Amino acid sequence: MSLNISEFLFISIFYSLKGEIKAKFLEQLSIESHHYLRVKNSVRRSKKISAEKLVKHWNWHQAIFDTLEKNIANLKTISPNEIAELMLNSILSMCGQGQDLVPYYSFELEISDPIFETIHKKFVNKFVDNIDQELFDEYIRYFFEADISRCFTLREWWLRCSSVARVNPEFRIPFTDFSVESRRELGSFLISVMLEACKFPWPNSGLFSCGKMLFAFKLRNVAVEEESLVFDNDRITLTKMIKIEPRLMDIFAEHEFEWLLFPNNLIPMKVPPRPWIEHGYGGPSYTKSTDIIRDMPEYSKVMLNNEMKTRLSSKGQARPVFDALNNLGSTPWKINCRILDVLHKVFDLTFDAKNEGLLRKLSIPLKASAIEVPDYRKIFGLVKVDEIPREEWRKFFGNRCELLKKKNETNSLWFWLKYRLIMAEHYRNEFIFFPHNMDFRGRVYPISPYLSHMGDDLNRSLLLFAEGRALGSRGLSWLKVHCINLCGQKKRSSIEERMDFAEKMLPNMLDSANKPMNGSGWWMESDEPWQTLATCMEIQEAINYHPELYISHLPVHQDGSCNGLQHYAALGRDKQGGSEVNLVPNNVPSDVYTSVAQRIEQKRIEDENSNDTEVKELALALRRALPGPLHRKVIKQTVMTTVYGVTVYGAQVQIKRQLKLFDIPLADVCLFIVFVFCHRFAKYLAQKTFKSLHDAFISSMKLKDWFRQCASEISKLMQPVEWITPLGLPVVQPYLEIGNKNGKLCLLPIKHKQVNAFPPNFIHSLDSTHMMLTSLHCHKLGVTFTAVHDCYWTHAASVELMNSICREQFILLHKQALVTQCAEFFRKKYISQRLRDIMDETDVNYLEEVFTPNIVTGDLDIETIRDSIYFFS
Repeated sequence: MSLNISEFLFISIFYSLKGEIKAKFLEQLSIESHHYLRVKNSVRRSKKISAEKLVKHWNWHQAIFDTLEKNIANLKTISPNEIAELMLNSILSMCGQGQDLVPYYSFELEISDPIFETIHKKFVNKFVDNIDQELFDEYIRYFFEADISRCFTLREWWLRCSSVARVNPEFRIPFTDFSVESRRELGSFLISVMLEACKFPWPNSGLFSCGKMLFAFKLRNVAVEEESLVFDNDRITLTKMIKIEPRLMDIFAEHEFEWLLFPNNLIPMKVPPRPWIEHGYGGPSYTKSTDIIRDMPEYSKVMLNNEMKTRLSSKGQARPVFDALNNLGSTPWKINCRILDVLHKVFDLTFDAKNEGLLRKLSIPLKASAIEVPDYRKIFGLVKVDEIPREEWRKFFGNRCELLKKKNETNSLWFWLKYRLIMAEHYRNEFIFFPHNMDFRGRVYPISPYLSHMGDDLNRSLLLFAEGRALGSRGLSWLKVHCINLCGQKKRSSIEERMDFAEKMLPNMLDSANKPMNGSGWWMESDEPWQTLATCMEIQEAINYHPELYISHLPVHQDGSCNGLQHYAALGRDKQGGSEVNLVPNNVPSDVYTSVAQRIEQKRIEDENSNDTEVKELALALRRALPGPLHRKVIKQTVMTTVYGVTVYGAQVQIKRQLKLFDIPLADVCLFIVFVFCHRFAKYLAQKTFKSLHDAFISSMKLKDWFRQCASEISKLMQPVEWITPLGLPVVQPYLEIGNKNGKLCLLPIKHKQVNAFPPNFIHSLDSTHMMLTSLHCHKLGVTFTAVHDCYWTHAASVELMNSICREQFILLHKQALVTQCAEFFRKKYISQRLRDIMDETDVNYLEEVFTPNIVTGDLDIETIRDSIYFFS
């Protein structure tokens, strides 16, 4: 059996696990048998008795048990003692989050789900045998034996292993689909028990006192600001929250939890996940079934997984989708220990407000307690409010409100940082896997929210591929280019210019790697400082070892260039638009934001000489406010979100925010009459932005209008918009609400959401398809691949091969008649024979006309993408 070097290196990772893989599997089964994973609080600083021991002393478990017994009689399936234990774990998990307000409706499910799981487990243990070790031993051969992985997909091998072991490969266990209503009903009852049972001593009387006791939790309706894309002011909504008593929060902050509890279905796995198989059944757990499509709580009446599965017309439909998810989930990772060590040092700085400047550079929040909020008594003493000068009071009150808001926001960010640090420490020196699922459009996400490559800069820097690849002749060059890309300084420069700049910056890179905290701090000035530091360290190690032979584990990224517009330009064959998003070869990368800003500037000059007095005055007023050429930053967000269906109102709000950053006089920006007029400059620039995009993406924007028209007509038929992706995944837009139709209650489409969301959702389904195709073909060639939507990752040594596959798959995807196929599906789906029988012939003909695109495409040759260096770069 012959092996290439990449296969050997991949196998070596699993061979290092071979002796302990059985133990890892048993550990995984043990983790899955409990709802929560207990993780050591590795950043605990308190020397006092732990928060858990205080709770034990306060006897919350007994109090919950007594309250349950008082309210529930004759439980047969599960005892009050078991419920009390499960409830206490959920409560401790909530308290460990460090937030004094917890959303009621999410905690309803968090506190009830462990109960349902335990009840179900008891049923399963009676009637269903657990997956046995032999089946797993056979399945895991896939990762050790190259002949198997060459001949089978993960899905095919699992089916084969299950057949040999005479085990149902779906491992579908009956009675798992407890309704949301049942879960909420139980959750509401359990919360009421918690509110009644959980108390703690009055702090002044001592934490071990048996005297006056305070209720630990209360319910509150909290006003929450929600950003509005329609009006200038944010919208205020009331949200039901569980309020943790502030004095209890102070106690927990002082005593700190020794262990934190994380839901086991939201953490990385220590063995490759069970694969998704036909119809989206299976993975990733080895002991229970899981849904492959993420729920949308705001549309809980729509069973997204059932909707998808009922539309699969054959067993083989959408198999490539499931295979791509399996490939992504079976990629092994490890923690970047050097970055983790630096992060520990930086985390220690968060307790001192003097370090705020440095921390801000690194996107690290201060600990909330380090932020000092002005105290009324300390500043004004016993002076009454009405005796304080108005300006002085206004200044004090404004400053206090601002710092309180900052403190609350910082608290959330700091605890989120703490979770990631603790999680990374927990998995230090482990190989881990991130199971993936998807949303209804086919967009892919790691299931774990706490630690994954789809997080922010810090999250990504903490992760390395467990599988290593020798850099070879070009790998070090790609590491250097990657470092410069992360810095953000040479985005519009050629690869050669970036390489030259990287050589000049090499001393700074090495200084950053050698002395991250006490060197020049070059890495701290980067757009992505933590990933930049990780890359500097990888470059340093490669140079110190041997650049060609060094085994590199660092993921190198290749980003799409405004990927949504790339798909639009390819669909419409728009040559000008395609050139601006790098579908056409060029010596330097094109920048669509700069191109749009330049066209807006040209329109602005024309308006300054317009015969229309009103238009001319507005253009000249804007010139006085913004004398120079329009900066790309002003319209960048609007151009980016065009593909996501941003509305005119939304564009105005986005642009207005940017204008404020340029110190535009408030009087000029905010000329606004409620419900009638929009901000003058923002409205003007929003309109020019859309027109400028239409100038370059002529056919593409017509396609977008056609998508909207189709969605509008489908909604009038009282149906949601549906389509099938090129890989066979049925997509149903879930924007439905309960309504009355012919005297019956049913789910009816929310028209404006169906219409506005269809164009971006269709494009998202295409970008996901492109990513999946790239993943599948990389896997065939032994290339490690993962992605964050339109940002593709691989080893430095395989960047060029991945780039070739990425371009080839994009070309093949868009060689298909995607728009024609969509139109044919619409005509077949929505103009059924039944509809023809009851609808007027004129109306039927109109629908057929609407569902037939009559758009002249441009002259873009998508074959040229193959030679476009900056298509993904």
